[in-house]
Amino acid sequence: MTPLKNKGRMLRLLIIGIGNPLRSDDGLGLQVAQELSREPLPDDVHIIAAQQLTPELSELASRAEHVLFIDAADAGTPGTLKCEPIAPAAPSGRHSHDLTPAAVLQMSQTLYGRCPPAHLLTIAGESFATGATLSPAVASAMPALKAQIRSFIEGDARENK
Repeated sequence: MTPLKNKGRMLRLLIIGIGNPLRSDDGLGLQVAQELSREPLPDDVHIIAAQQLTPELSELASRAEHVLFIDAADAGTPGTLKCEPIAPAAPSGRHSHDLTPAAVLQMSQTLYGRCPPAHLLTIAGESFATGATLSPAVASAMPALKAQIRSFIEGDARENK
């Protein structure tokens, strides 16, 4: 997890990229978050690259005006980009490895009294086999994914959802 700029202050946008870099397309969210972290960003935007969601993320989510989760989808036509709103929902499993974006939002509401609006941006994966590179279908969808993320960073996407 990267250090939080302006700790204690409200974030306009929290971006959480999720993925396993050793499982081909599953590394999508982590890779995108790492790439974005190297770019200049507004001070009120914070990016986290995570291999899995953890309960601690709910505290950061409670201090954001909007949360954007980025992940690979294991269903759908490979390379298909989706952007869907997320509503809070109780965790379905007993282990932290089972946390979903909806469960992080529910924990944010339950523990900190605040659940921000959120979206899940996904690209449907083609390969989740052992490997460190993205499939051609996912790699070719990356420019569209990054453009969508930039519209959230610039504040345009939320008005159109």
